[in-house]
Amino acid sequence: MIRRTLAATQAATYSIDLPSAGRKGMPSPTGTGFFVSPDGWFVTAAHVVSEGGSAAGKPRPDIAQGWLMKERRGMTLPSAMCQGLTLEYIDPRTDFALLKLDFSQNSGKAHLVGRSSFPFVEVSSRELDEGEPVYAFGYPLGESALVVDGAASKMGSSTHCPRTTSAIVSSTVDASGMVSSAQDVRVYALGKALNYGNSGGPVISSETGKVHAFCSRFQPVGVPQPHLKDPDGKAIVVYIPSLYGIVSSLSNPDILDQLRSRKIPISTA
Repeated sequence: MIRRTLAATQAATYSIDLPSAGRKGMPSPTGTGFFVSPDGWFVTAAHVVSEGGSAAGKPRPDIAQGWLMKERRGMTLPSAMCQGLTLEYIDPRTDFALLKLDFSQNSGKAHLVGRSSFPFVEVSSRELDEGEPVYAFGYPLGESALVVDGAASKMGSSTHCPRTTSAIVSSTVDASGMVSSAQDVRVYALGKALNYGNSGGPVISSETGKVHAFCSRFQPVGVPQPHLKDPDGKAIVVYIPSLYGIVSSLSNPDILDQLRSRKIPISTA
């Protein structure tokens, strides 16, 4: 089922490369995002485009200097890219960010020649069920390096590592407390770990190919080891950095309101 829709998901999904202060401003992979409309509306996680990598941080002032990048496939095809990012909306509460790109500014790029619009995945407002099969696609493990830093010029290189991760919705509840509200942020816990760089990438229904959520954060878990003791005789706890992926639902009312106000296509399937 994944193979039937994966090509469309891959076409709509990009690595977000933003200037890196540690690499003299060279664009470096910071996360993933995806087009949700043919006219250039683009979704990612708020923490991908915020200072300090925190959803609550200030929006980065250098987003316009960023690039959307896609891996090189085959010996003759160049890496794909898009330019001209503008941040239109950000919501720290749901970790949601909405960017806009102009197709006419990018229509000359090799991977878009012959097209009249951006490739996109259709958003679904349907809530996922526990046990439902889904998959994530994104760009974890990305790297960049400053190759030449001369007086007259700088040159860098980036590596993009596309990965598809199949999973099921292991829970529609992140953590249950004594008090709950309809205003609580809707998230899903996936039964598979996701890596740094997946943040902002789409979570797709394996059955329909619609996007229902985006990668938001990881869930580290501490596992006590009774057979291992610290100097005080207490059991040592081993932390697994990412046991589950926690993803934000696009069916959050605030997110749907933003999408609908921009006439972004939304399915109920």
